[in-house]
Amino acid sequence: MPLALTLPNAGVCMLLMVSNLLLCEHVASKPTGFVSTEDLYYRAFVQCHAAYFLAADLYHEFDMKYFNASWIKNWRLSLCHTDSIHTPQSHEEFHETKTEDLLKVMITISHAWEEPLKHLISAVPTLKEDSDKIFQRANALRNRTHALQERMKIILSRSPNKVEKDPYPAWSGLADLQSSDEDTRLFAFYSLVRCLKRDTHKMDTYLKKLRCRELFKTECYNE
Repeated sequence: MPLALTLPNAGVCMLLMVSNLLLCEHVASKPTGFVSTEDLYYRAFVQCHAAYFLAADLYHEFDMKYFNASWIKNWRLSLCHTDSIHTPQSHEEFHETKTEDLLKVMITISHAWEEPLKHLISAVPTLKEDSDKIFQRANALRNRTHALQERMKIILSRSPNKVEKDPYPAWSGLADLQSSDEDTRLFAFYSLVRCLKRDTHKMDTYLKKLRCRELFKTECYNE
């Protein structure tokens, strides 16, 4: 199954957008003490948007280096390990889901990525192609995901309703990621960056809509 085509300047554009987002976050993070829920949503949005662009750029960087690899034609895409986490599949379902439950879903997804991201970063040096950019993006993405998770936890802690924690799904791809067979290892790497891109995009979309709901008391339907 062929990978998605990569735009020539996609990586540069994404890095510029991430840089602008980080600058905005730096400005927004100066005040100390109690942080309003509105500011927390804004900071979470900045982190989430930056995480999505880093994940997309990580995917495209891997895509560019291994687009013509023969192994991709002979493998079937596996399910993402986060597929067992139920998430709204339509605008209507999102509208009917409580804010606390949506935050809990995003926190569960980010928790589920802690272990895979750690091992993904450790596996980068095994790539034959120049892997500096991939390593930098993967490491930055782990930091962004952790920061986003902490902000969402604070927002959720301010809810008047008690929210039970859900167990997050275990990841079982370590053996393939550390395999001595290069094709198996590359496919495991590709599966991870593909799922990362999908999940960070999902969280980015949810958080945009939650900001509209909680701060502007309206519903956003644009992706």
